[in-house]
Amino acid sequence: KLRAKAKSLAGSLNLFKEILPEGLSAVSSNEWEEFELAVDSGATETVVGSDMLTSVKTTQGEAAARGVSYEVADGRAIANEGEKRLIVAAVDGEEMAITAQVCKVNKALLSVSRATAAGNRVVFDRRGSYIESPDGSKTWLEERGGMYMLKLWARPSAPF
Repeated sequence: KLRAKAKSLAGSLNLFKEILPEGLSAVSSNEWEEFELAVDSGATETVVGSDMLTSVKTTQGEAAARGVSYEVADGRAIANEGEKRLIVAAVDGEEMAITAQVCKVNKALLSVSRATAAGNRVVFDRRGSYIESPDGSKTWLEERGGMYMLKLWARPSAPF
């Protein structure tokens, strides 16, 4: 379960790189969309597919304007199609901002390198995995089938 203060991650979440599609579903209360990020030590960007988080507007973004592309596991390059600026809440209800790049992926991912560049510590451990913010608060990850997942809810098209 995620019990840590999500607010402490606000400065670093804009660096997360991917979101897991199997966790995407509409949440009727407050009309927020539930989703999960697979926390990935090999991802260089936080990314989502264009068909994910459909209630959040995709904008061009700097990376798309520059023609950035990403190499995927099989060696192919996929183009950056824009970005989604998200206002999200963790399980404890605290809100934060995330910018995810949009490209043709089948799961959303959070970049560990981006999170640590923002001053966070990411710990993968059999006794409990978490993201620790610079102030020491922890956001807990759930291990599922060898993947470490971060559950969040996104507010529809809320600019920040």
